[in-house]
Amino acid sequence: MPSLRTCLAPFVLAAGLHSLGAQTPAVVRTVTPSAATAERTYELPGRTEPFEAAHVFTRATGVVRERAFDIGDRVKAGDVLAVIDAPEVDRAVDAARASLVQATTRYESARRLSDRSASLLASNAISQDELDQRNATTDEARAAVEVARANLARLEEQQRFATVRAPFDAVIAGRNFDRGDRVRGDSATAEGWLYRLVRLDTLRFVINAAPDIALRLTEGRAVAVRFSEFPGRSFAATVSRSSRVFDPAAGTMRIELTLDNRDLTLPAGLTGRVVLTLPPTPDTFLLPTNTLLVRNGQNTVATVRDGKVAFVDVAPGRNLGNQVEVTSAGLAADSVVIINPNALLRPGDQVELAPRTAAR
Repeated sequence: MPSLRTCLAPFVLAAGLHSLGAQTPAVVRTVTPSAATAERTYELPGRTEPFEAAHVFTRATGVVRERAFDIGDRVKAGDVLAVIDAPEVDRAVDAARASLVQATTRYESARRLSDRSASLLASNAISQDELDQRNATTDEARAAVEVARANLARLEEQQRFATVRAPFDAVIAGRNFDRGDRVRGDSATAEGWLYRLVRLDTLRFVINAAPDIALRLTEGRAVAVRFSEFPGRSFAATVSRSSRVFDPAAGTMRIELTLDNRDLTLPAGLTGRVVLTLPPTPDTFLLPTNTLLVRNGQNTVATVRDGKVAFVDVAPGRNLGNQVEVTSAGLAADSVVIINPNALLRPGDQVELAPRTAAR
């Protein structure tokens, strides 16, 4: 006789199958993302730097006879900054000039002799070998003239170095000598400079920008720079260049702005803040804050594709209260995002959609 368990088994199996068939997909409320279009204002710290800067040296060794400018003075390109007395160079120039005259006289004498010898060869007064010898002597004398002329030019150039001139329009930011000091030309040390010149009519304003800002800053963009020392004032600047390399230690990129400073209102080395108004990054959307969840340490949203759950990684941005900015290449304007996703949802789960609403 069959047992009671054996008799009831078909009914238990049928009840189980009926129970599984009764399970229906979860109904979820969804929303579609809205493209973020509002611009955002950023403020980044930075510092002014001279547009050009140079340490001026001298290549003449001697004693400073004249010092025409001092710290804070404005100079024009070509202005005489200092004059060095270098008597050794002056005497060397005199000797070189005399050597050039001597070499030129010898050359002229040799040339005249060669010219006469050519006519004597026709009358067999001299041999061909003797004529060739005199022509070679003339060529050597001509070469000696060129050597003497080059030596004189070198020494005259060195003599001109005794007059130190400004390489560009600038302000004297540093002075490293006084009248009567002995200076050494072509100093092998960095401490041997005479003046430090800086160009301040145009300034660089340097910032270090994180990737999300640096990659959106284009050359020619107009921005405003503010300084606490000038309350209520903004200075117009333009993005001029970037290093195009991120510092591996700081994770930032050097960005340089050009700032007009013709009235020299701003000094170099002043700390301020640049005000940037930038559009959102591409693939940035607005979603309700209750669509975000964290899975395995990553911010994600749950989406519905072909009736099944799929998770998309996102990078959250500004929190606007009821909404949050998110950036993700996996989202689009027609994506279907689940509101208040159940923590038990898994990728591939079947769901049904409640009527959708647009994100506001």
